[in-house]
Amino acid sequence: MTQPHGSQFFCPDCKTFHTAESAFGRWIRNNSKLDSGLGFCVIDQDYWIHAYKTFENRDFQCLMAVEIKTHGGKVSNAQRDTLHILNQILRNRKNLTPTKKDRFALAPFLKVHSAMLNREVNLRSFGVFVLTFSGIGPEDSGVITWSGGDGRARGVTITTDQLTKLLKFELDPDTFMPIDELLRNHHQTPFKKNLHLFEDEQAA
Repeated sequence: MTQPHGSQFFCPDCKTFHTAESAFGRWIRNNSKLDSGLGFCVIDQDYWIHAYKTFENRDFQCLMAVEIKTHGGKVSNAQRDTLHILNQILRNRKNLTPTKKDRFALAPFLKVHSAMLNREVNLRSFGVFVLTFSGIGPEDSGVITWSGGDGRARGVTITTDQLTKLLKFELDPDTFMPIDELLRNHHQTPFKKNLHLFEDEQAA
């Protein structure tokens, strides 16, 4: 079988903990033919964040995937590899220069068809991020951290208000600068080089 599901919830009726997964997820986990020891990894992706933005009379669709960790949980090696691959596929930020260590911006800028608008739109895909709660969510966590890419980078401690702005794409999830600066500026530097800007704001 695959590894035990990390997220659990407490049932007040039966007074026991249960894995917080679907029937399909539990079936995969208990299927002996789908053994994680054989190089098989299944990630129940937590959230896809998709927002519509307008700037200087241009429309943009912003997209990112967010993996959630509760109780200060860590990304496993198998998850890290999968998230790292997805992060490379999903990113199309040509304003973040790739290096040998930080594989940003491998995908080209895209125009995609929106089923809702029934026309082509500009897509800015930011990749994968890891959101870690010291508790089970924003309301009971003393510490909330936001990590770029596959979670290998040092997490930045954020507030619930800053989390809201990140999810609304009011803040660039890599640089923490106002998202309008991204849409205007095509020469920004990667996430780790701008951490001090966000930390200075927190210290103020």
